[in-house]
Amino acid sequence: MALLVKLLALTGLIYFVPLCYAGTPMTGLQIMQESFKRHELFPHVLEKQSMILTDARGNSNVRKLSRYSRIEQDGTVKFLLLFRAPEALQKVALLAIRSASGQEKSTVYLPAFGKEMKSTGTEKRNSRFLDTDFTVDDLLPEKLSNFIYKRRADQTVDKVQYYIIDASPGNSAIESATGYSKRRHFIRQDNFFIFQTRYMDQHGTWIKRRSHHDLKQVHGNMWRANMILMENYKLKHQTLIKVNRRFFSSDDVPAKVFTPAWLMNGKPDFNQTDALQP
Repeated sequence: MALLVKLLALTGLIYFVPLCYAGTPMTGLQIMQESFKRHELFPHVLEKQSMILTDARGNSNVRKLSRYSRIEQDGTVKFLLLFRAPEALQKVALLAIRSASGQEKSTVYLPAFGKEMKSTGTEKRNSRFLDTDFTVDDLLPEKLSNFIYKRRADQTVDKVQYYIIDASPGNSAIESATGYSKRRHFIRQDNFFIFQTRYMDQHGTWIKRRSHHDLKQVHGNMWRANMILMENYKLKHQTLIKVNRRFFSSDDVPAKVFTPAWLMNGKPDFNQTDALQP
């Protein structure tokens, strides 16, 4: 329990709150903290994914990628999205590191432009990442201390009860970086998993919806979705992420994969269907 409390504090989940206390209803922030405690704080995770992009005419293209996440003992959070296919995108990567103090830096590696990591500035963070329907911020773990969470009336959909939480940027800089004036989370009450998120632009229009499907209880109280769908209403475009394999071993998520040197000079085997061999 002491280690869990430390991880919550160091990763931006400033307070640990029990599920219920003295009959007082949970706040929006407390519900979000419980959701992250259960599902986002496992120290080492590697997912082999397929990404399917579909346009308004029904045309699709498929990409292969690996998603690494790692939480160090001091609370530093590391995230890497590495493209494996098609060949034109091999080794393109999104790398983000959030220090124990809460400072975050995200960079993109584009091999075609030389051996250099490019910072994801504000103008890039809120735009479509590599023509998907995800922005950089959509792909990164949410930093709870950046947002104000307001609990709305609970809802029941298809006999499933949900907490409804509105997430608003804590300041104008965060709103500009994300491009959203508000997001609305639908969180299952039975396991605190965020089933759906709706996105509102800076003009007050709902523009996207993210939903999670094929939920699996993978480790203790931790659930993960094997399919993640992002729908772009304006473009009538969608991106589906399918998780093909999942690993929870530190051996599969070594610290070196989160370094520019490994991205630029490492030799992952892109023909492997199981764990990468950097």
